[in-house]
Amino acid sequence: MKRIIFTITVLVAAGLLFASCMSTAQIMALGGPSDFAKSPVFDSRQLWRTVVLPPSTSSIYSSPVVTGLYDYAGMALLQTGRFTLVDRSVVDQLLSEQEFSYSGVVDPATAVQLGELLGAEAVMTINIGQITHDSFWDDEPAQRDASLHVKIISVETSEVLYTSMGMGSDFEGAEGALRMALEVALIGITQQIPE
Repeated sequence: MKRIIFTITVLVAAGLLFASCMSTAQIMALGGPSDFAKSPVFDSRQLWRTVVLPPSTSSIYSSPVVTGLYDYAGMALLQTGRFTLVDRSVVDQLLSEQEFSYSGVVDPATAVQLGELLGAEAVMTINIGQITHDSFWDDEPAQRDASLHVKIISVETSEVLYTSMGMGSDFEGAEGALRMALEVALIGITQQIPE
């Protein structure tokens, strides 16, 4: 019995290691995760002027890690050709003026209000879940697993246009794990999903 459990553990670990080395496109080609929902309203507009709000987190991870994810999210949206972005410095200035904490805005009504103030059509929120170290990888101290939740909300109607969960893993730290989690969460708008 112990031999079977050990074999299963080794196979799962090998699969996780293999998956963490794959690109998002490769994961999708293998029928990878697609835990998302998209409103039919999303496709009604060819281009969305969007505000990416700073990620909200209760984790102990430093501001540079969260800031890196903030910038990466904007780049990922721009690469789709479906979004234009309100400049981050303008968003930061408004957040400062309105006395919102930099740790993020998670309340959809507040997010929509900020989007209106910035003249956007949509607002993207990122809620960082857990960032953990898998004890199986004790010999890899930088290994991290991360989870997050993304929403894109219509400013005009307050409808959720897109929502998704993403999980990622990286052997070089939290920033890589968060980036992979974001890539997975955005698969529904960045990749063509096989039927």
